[in-house]
Parts: sequence; C-alpha cells; structure tokens
Amino acid sequence: MAQLAQKVMLDRRASSIWTKIHPLFALGQLLAFVVSIGCLVAYFMGAVPFHVVHVSVLVKIGLMVGAVLTGSFWEHDIYGYWWFAPDFMLEDVMTLIVFIMQVSYLFVVALHPGNMTAIVLILCLAYTVYLANVAQYIHKTQRAKQAAALETLKRAA
Repeated sequence: MAQLAQKVMLDRRASSIWTKIHPLFALGQLLAFVVSIGCLVAYFMGAVPFHVVHVSVLVKIGLMVGAVLTGSFWEHDIYGYWWFAPDFMLEDVMTLIVFIMQVSYLFVVALHPGNMTAIVLILCLAYTVYLANVAQYIHKTQRAKQAAALETLKRAA
C-alpha cells in the first residue's frame, strides 16, 4: 500500500509543470541571495552605496514571490494543499517567516528610509532566517536521498 502511495506521488510530481518551474525560482532566489550578501558585505566595507544592496534585495524578494507562488501550485498538484501540506509543514512555516521578514524590510525602508540601523538590522535578520530555511531544506533533501538509497538496498537484498 505504501509503495502504491509513493508511486502516485512520483507520478504527480512527474506530471506537474511546477516540478520544472519552481526550482528555477528557488535557485534564482538562492543566487540572488548570494549576490545580495556580497553587496551587503561591500556596503559594510564602504565599497557600494546602500541603494545597490536595496536593488539586490528587491530582486531576491521578486524571486521569492515567484518561488512561493510556484511552490504553492506545486504543493497543490502533488498533495492537494495550496499551503501547509503535512509533508512540507516545516518548509512552509519557515518560508512564511522569511516572507514576513522580507515584507518587514520593505515596510521599514518605506516608513523609515533614513534609519539605516533598523533597515540593515531587519535585512540581516531576514537573511539569517532565509539561510536557516535553506539549511533545513538541504538537510531534509539529504535525509530523503539517504532513505531512498536505503530502500533501494533493502529491495535488492
């Protein structure tokens, strides 16, 4: 029975267009994050003005919105949930926190554009949470690969 359910999930993943599109946004967001971190470090070193960092953050946020939307469509195709499918609860909660932090950054920039301490602080907090989200996703992916390899070994034995 469990093998049938697994096959159904794999078939759903294979047939969903979002299986191909979502990773583009997720990887794009990760790349934008790396570039943005470089811009932030350059800002701290006095090498670039903050508007360069801000543009990199806006690109990352745009890609995050794309990742959230396509991830939601993917989750619906596979699990029947638009958000918070049991298999992706932790990822969705972490993503929601990251999203809230990114929106908070935008509010601080809009409402207190001269308060660089608050702007940089909320950005650093948002990026720390994003990094934790990436780390837990990588950890979950590695565990799934190990479990699949173990299952393959069990079937071969």
